[in-house]
Amino acid sequence: MKRLTTLTLGLATLAAAAAAAEPGQVNASGKTLASSQLATDVLNRIVEYNRTTAGCATLDAVRMEVLPRSYVPRQAAAPASRRGGHFERWSVDACGGRQDFQVGLSPSPRGGSDFAITPLSRRVAAKGAVAGVRPAADRPPSSRALSAWHGRYVWEESLGRTGGASPSEGVASFVTYTLSIGPDQGPTGCTLDASGFQTNTRMQCTATPTGPSVVVKFYRFGPDDVRGRHATGDRLLTLTREGSGLVTQLEGLQPASDRTARRGRLFEKRS
Repeated sequence: MKRLTTLTLGLATLAAAAAAAEPGQVNASGKTLASSQLATDVLNRIVEYNRTTAGCATLDAVRMEVLPRSYVPRQAAAPASRRGGHFERWSVDACGGRQDFQVGLSPSPRGGSDFAITPLSRRVAAKGAVAGVRPAADRPPSSRALSAWHGRYVWEESLGRTGGASPSEGVASFVTYTLSIGPDQGPTGCTLDASGFQTNTRMQCTATPTGPSVVVKFYRFGPDDVRGRHATGDRLLTLTREGSGLVTQLEGLQPASDRTARRGRLFEKRS
């Protein structure tokens, strides 16, 4: 079993993190069975996750723990332990907060190792001076830009009247979409729900600020929704603040009606 104290990790050397990561020395403590290269790969994946969900790519410290074989993994499609591997818990100080991740490590049939990362908790804001955690004032501008989008956004798509012997006798039908962005919205800080006429969909998403806009991408469906129409990382929509107000550009998110415009004043901020 390996003990890591301080690892010099080239966070900018991998293509996935090259554009966002801040290279340097990461304070690492605890125990892991990962090699230095594998640990670097895992941390780069966490950096990319933070860049997508929190709008920043800082990573200051990590504490690692090898979990017992009796550990019951969370959301593991193929548990690493069944493939001759194991699970670890990595507690990461990044983006001004602390978050726990489940890390599954197993031998790869192609050689080397496979790994899978699952957030175990939402990011908890640091209180006071915590070693290795940046105060809010020192966070990158992109992180502060994301907080400017925190809130609840609602779009009510009108489908006209349905049912009845004639259009005038039909019932007005709607699908209501609710986009919520903030630290209380699960591990990704973003949820998108749709409910109404023949519709009941729940998703976890990610929100990434880009200039005057925020890009919303699909992360996974809710536990009761297995429709599988989107893949992780698919762009769902973009919100842009313009002079006329908040403008929505629908992308992967399909409206319920073919007559609905894909760009315009759709989502409105409610809180």
